[in-house]
Amino acid sequence: MSRIHITLVGKQAAPVYNGILATSPDRVAYIYSTESSGIVERIKNAVPNISCDELPPLDPTDPAKINERIRLLAERYKNDEITLNISSGLKSWSHLFGIAFDKQPNATVVYMDQNNVLWNYKTMKREDSDFSFDMRTLFSLYGNPLEKYVSYTDYTPEDDSVAQKVEGLRRFAPKEFNAILTGLSKENKNKITQKMGEIASADRLSTVSWVRDNQNKDETVKIHLSKKGKTQDVILESPHAVPLAFNAGWFEYKAAKMLSKWPRSKEILMNCQFPLRQERNGSSGKIKNEVDIIVNAGMKLLFVECKTQINTSTDIDKFRSVVKHYGGMGSKGLFITDAVMNEMNQSKCRDYGLLSFSFSDTHMGLPSEKALFMLLESELFNINME
Repeated sequence: MSRIHITLVGKQAAPVYNGILATSPDRVAYIYSTESSGIVERIKNAVPNISCDELPPLDPTDPAKINERIRLLAERYKNDEITLNISSGLKSWSHLFGIAFDKQPNATVVYMDQNNVLWNYKTMKREDSDFSFDMRTLFSLYGNPLEKYVSYTDYTPEDDSVAQKVEGLRRFAPKEFNAILTGLSKENKNKITQKMGEIASADRLSTVSWVRDNQNKDETVKIHLSKKGKTQDVILESPHAVPLAFNAGWFEYKAAKMLSKWPRSKEILMNCQFPLRQERNGSSGKIKNEVDIIVNAGMKLLFVECKTQINTSTDIDKFRSVVKHYGGMGSKGLFITDAVMNEMNQSKCRDYGLLSFSFSDTHMGLPSEKALFMLLESELFNINME
């Protein structure tokens, strides 16, 4: 008797893949349509050591054709132990397959929820499974392999000191700081990718220069801020001094540092870049999608967008799209700001199922770290309803 896993395949690849790992079958039979054939191939590549029974695509709606496939599989596997995963795929399939195999004495219908808990619909209980959640595999399953990132563990004590110094400079002269270190023009954004360079404010009173030592993997940033006759000069030296100084990198690091203390954090990746994609309107070339922070929380992913303040609500729209596209239905999104988020933007986050958190909120007297962890614990494992 073999252990056969029949799995319905739709747009959501993660519950299919995780269901295979959780049930450890001898063979897998994929139920898929022409539209989901590419997803099946990705899943097969992710589980190369598990053989599969080749089946043609199935009609998405015709009950006669769906029932014919059910009869074929029931007869083929009548002497085997069957699990049927209805977590993905079309509702027409899950309904008819579920009804049929629920009546089979050698079959068990299972469902993998968004928290990667496997539910057994024969016993009506959750199944214990020891499969390991792998976020890089998840990205590949959705056709979005993670191209480039920086692990939080790559940051050094020197980087930590630099981030705190940069935050102090911003408090000293926010306007002057922003003029040379954030909100940069396209030209200046390209400039900071170079080995060395300098940027000055419009009045030339505040400047920043940098040098990368590629051999020793060190970076030096010199900042001069001038505000109403008062000045501050600082020299920053660390492996990541340049990205920490520019474009609010210090704030992203501050958020990641706090999240690293959350007991559920297994791994934290920063400055995550996904493949280039053609813009939907086809008019202006390709775009690269970036995510500030991705946290592996053990059984699901937490996507984090960091902004000192939200200048336009379209930032929330873009972030919501990124979470859904790259993390699937089971992932959560967290929008972190330094300034207090206004009620309209908070409401928009709630409508989209995104969590929001501000370092400047009072948090009812709680320390920011404790308040953030309480928010995550109360919301992380809620099921996304979209």
